[in-house]
Amino acid sequence: RNTFPRFMSEFGFQAFPNMETIEFYTTPLDRNLTSYIMEHHQRGNHGNGLIIAQMTETFQMPKDFTAWIYLSLVLQAEGIRYGVEHWRRNMHRVAGTLYWQLNDCWPVASWASIDYFGRWKALHYSARRFFAPVLLSIEDKPPVMDVHVANDLAESWEGTIKWSLESITGEVVDDGVLTVKAEPLVNTLIHNFNFSDRVTAENERDLVFTCELWRGDEHISTSVATFVPDKHVSFVNPKLKVTIDQNGDELIFKLEANSVARFVELKLSDADVVFSDNYFDVPAGRVVTVTCPIPDGWTLEKAKDKFRVYSLYDSFA
Repeated sequence: RNTFPRFMSEFGFQAFPNMETIEFYTTPLDRNLTSYIMEHHQRGNHGNGLIIAQMTETFQMPKDFTAWIYLSLVLQAEGIRYGVEHWRRNMHRVAGTLYWQLNDCWPVASWASIDYFGRWKALHYSARRFFAPVLLSIEDKPPVMDVHVANDLAESWEGTIKWSLESITGEVVDDGVLTVKAEPLVNTLIHNFNFSDRVTAENERDLVFTCELWRGDEHISTSVATFVPDKHVSFVNPKLKVTIDQNGDELIFKLEANSVARFVELKLSDADVVFSDNYFDVPAGRVVTVTCPIPDGWTLEKAKDKFRVYSLYDSFA
């Protein structure tokens, strides 16, 4: 956030590929971050160590190998999001961004957002959000939260932001609605929130700040910010409830959580699909709807059997 290039032409951070890709080039005994095979499939100097070091700055220590891989994907996505949102908030100075890199020439830990087999990493889903033409972002400076809308359209954009300062389990401390009028090709600071009278050392681990961007009845995006690093937030089991239905060739997933669920990962075992969104937050008490094509030859019953959901809480609890 202290960097303001005229054009950020190359930057990145590594992550491991998806578990399905790692299973292709490892045996169970290889599935350790410092094993020969895992380090052989890492061509950046000290790359795995850098991932581990940054991970411990952000998240609790993962409980197993699967959690290591999941957290590396989230860490990469969050790191690039952090940069792109900052530069888009300063689009009067920064003309654009290109992250390194799109894809891979072999199955490997890398800076790519799509792995060798074409599987989307968390970064690629995140990129669709942080490169959206109209971007809601929160510049978190706890206990201050600045809410911005960057508009890359050549026309003005109007909508609303529903905001809430709430507990992990959804009890509202304060909330409201902001009117958004985003002029074309500029970033607009919508509101500066100073929560110093509500967020203290005693409760900062128990609160989150949530903003939802709406245009009429259409939900555009959601941003969640915490007042301490995720590793220090007092997360509890979100008890994610997922209902799955089918509409023609499309599967429809509706997710609800008893407490905030961060970086929710959806998968269909034994199938590679691209979801309409993935690695997203589910605030307590809201319903998030996601879709994907149903794999060829599958039934709704098979999709329900093969469906898997994972969140940040699952990586350490």
